[in-house]
Amino acid sequence: MTVCLFFKAILLQMPPEQVDSPQLLQEKLAEVFVKWPLYRFYVYLAGACHPTDNYAVGTTPYGLMPQLKLFCNDEKCRYETLWEPEDWRVYFNSTFIRQKKYTCRNCGRNTVHYCFVWQDRKSDYIFGKVGQYPELEERVPKNLEEALSATDLKLYKNALRLRNFNLGVAAVAYMRRVIENRMTEILEILHEAAITHNIPSEILARHEEMKREKRFSLKVDYAGELLPAGLRPPGKPNPMAILHDLASDGLHAKSDEECVDIFDACRRTFEYVFGKLRIETEDAKNFIREMTGLAEKKSKGMTELGAAQRPSGTDAPATK
Repeated sequence: MTVCLFFKAILLQMPPEQVDSPQLLQEKLAEVFVKWPLYRFYVYLAGACHPTDNYAVGTTPYGLMPQLKLFCNDEKCRYETLWEPEDWRVYFNSTFIRQKKYTCRNCGRNTVHYCFVWQDRKSDYIFGKVGQYPELEERVPKNLEEALSATDLKLYKNALRLRNFNLGVAAVAYMRRVIENRMTEILEILHEAAITHNIPSEILARHEEMKREKRFSLKVDYAGELLPAGLRPPGKPNPMAILHDLASDGLHAKSDEECVDIFDACRRTFEYVFGKLRIETEDAKNFIREMTGLAEKKSKGMTELGAAQRPSGTDAPATK
């Protein structure tokens, strides 16, 4: 009874979304299963999305489970594959918490189990994940894992774990701690990328000053200025601007669900800049260094070849 009241209190806060296409509903349910944290609920108004079975359970409407795309670590796969349930149908109002087993369609061996709520209420439908085994992955990209210190890696994994349990306020706090710890390195990475992409010299000249800056929000502003134009599409928000939400005075007033959205956006920015862009910038520096070395070697070789081919006695001009 206590559990039901807990979920009822959560669900009353969720505004419904209108869904008129069965395909769109399938895509949304798949997103909830694969990406959403536990205890976050999707509330929707369905058009003709739910068929009725007139034979199995009277005239009870039912929902169809979505096909999922998940990473499979089986030796036959080791990439993102399609996963399907044993039984596609879920009849509404039969039980409160349901369980389904999904199996990788490619290897047929790996499975994942979900516990979820899917109910037909008088005015709308609710769908949410309340359990999962194996648990939602806290996988950190290898390039980022190698770049973080042991302390920051532990903090980052704590942030991911909190996010996966829909504890967004706490997850964002851990995320800010990690980014603050690595902010100077982020500025270094962006500064190198800015040099490569010919960012105006007046922006580059402020680099040392901004590294010494104590205010997080000003460092975020400068990071946005350093970001190469190719990563800032015209008319679109600067990707670095999302980090301002970590420093917002109003952050404490946001819900866990809102903070999960902020966390996910900050995570994409941080993992790209500190992981992928860091490697790309280092690769570009190594490439320039190698090309410079080859050019110098070629120039030296040409000079030596010219000296070897010069006839003897021509080293000095003749005098009369």
